[in-house]
Amino acid sequence: MNALKLPKPLFPILLLLTIFISCKKEKPKAPPPMQAPFVTVKSEDVPIYKDFAGQTFGDLDIELIARVDGILTGIHFKEGQRVKKGQLLYTIDPLEYDTKVEQVRGQVAAAQSNVVNAEEELKRIRPLADMNAVSKRELDAAVAKDKAAKSNLNSIQASLRNQQIERSYCNILSPIDGVIGLSNARLGDYITKIGNDSKLNTVSKLEKVRVQFTVSESNYLQYQKQVKDGERITDLALILSDGSTHPYKGTLNFSDTKIDPTTGTVTIEAQFPNPDGTLRSGQFAKVRVLLRTQKDAIVVPQKAVTEIQGLFQVSIIDDKNTIQTRMVEVGQKIGVDWIITKGLKPNEKVAIIGNQFIQPGSTVVPVPYVAEKDKKQIASSLNN
Repeated sequence: MNALKLPKPLFPILLLLTIFISCKKEKPKAPPPMQAPFVTVKSEDVPIYKDFAGQTFGDLDIELIARVDGILTGIHFKEGQRVKKGQLLYTIDPLEYDTKVEQVRGQVAAAQSNVVNAEEELKRIRPLADMNAVSKRELDAAVAKDKAAKSNLNSIQASLRNQQIERSYCNILSPIDGVIGLSNARLGDYITKIGNDSKLNTVSKLEKVRVQFTVSESNYLQYQKQVKDGERITDLALILSDGSTHPYKGTLNFSDTKIDPTTGTVTIEAQFPNPDGTLRSGQFAKVRVLLRTQKDAIVVPQKAVTEIQGLFQVSIIDDKNTIQTRMVEVGQKIGVDWIITKGLKPNEKVAIIGNQFIQPGSTVVPVPYVAEKDKKQIASSLNN
């Protein structure tokens, strides 16, 4: 049988159709809208805090200073431990001072003997003078001798007390109940009462601690206005160097009487309870002060705000789930948030855009924003 033959005019048409069909591709599908985390704008009262760098001091910090010279022969405490008022802490070799005390005691005994002799002579002469058996000059001489002997005794007794006081300085006692620090001297060191070598240690009373910090003149004036208006700054927190917060609130003690002209600042002191003794003198910390409470403030995460050449903008998700850019004015930063003073209204959705492919005019799928701290709490609860 002969094969079926197509008419010659149809062959080119079939060939073109075959090529067209083989080259035809499917149109790519449009990608789905991307997710955009958002926060709903709310107005709320926001406390405004400010941190000031400060340093801690004991309620009392008393330096132990040597008042006599000599070899250190005794250390009677453990460094960093609590000590009691009157407890013996250091002993300086007392031999030299014991010798001086004994020498003056001998002088006192001699002076007492002279007083007795003078009194006896006066007792003998006075009746004779009354009978005119001796001259008035002899009586006056006996009276003067008695006064001189007693005066000399008083002087030597004062010298004895002074030597005994110096001898007592060989035993250095704790002036208060408190915590003693590291010793600046060791056994066998020669201690002097002049210069830095005289500073042996410090005893601190730490049931309360003082924190001194400086504020600018403008902040100080603002504080003074609040005081005049009847407001008191009472909410003081102490932020330690590891980022933790001291569990007890503080109060203002006083402010310095003058402003430092070289820095334009004034020193302020706050006091914090320290019943568990965790705070020590010399720590660096930040005092967090509640300056005021801003009423009906609008706050958004700082991640939601973009700054371009000093101008600030946010991305709004409108009713059609479309991204719109809006210029705003910002106020003070509060932790990881930012106060928006102009440009936003309550109940608007502000996108937290961290994806560069989401552009203004894009349609998105809004999803509630979860902050990092909330994520950690959720993860912790799931693990438990």
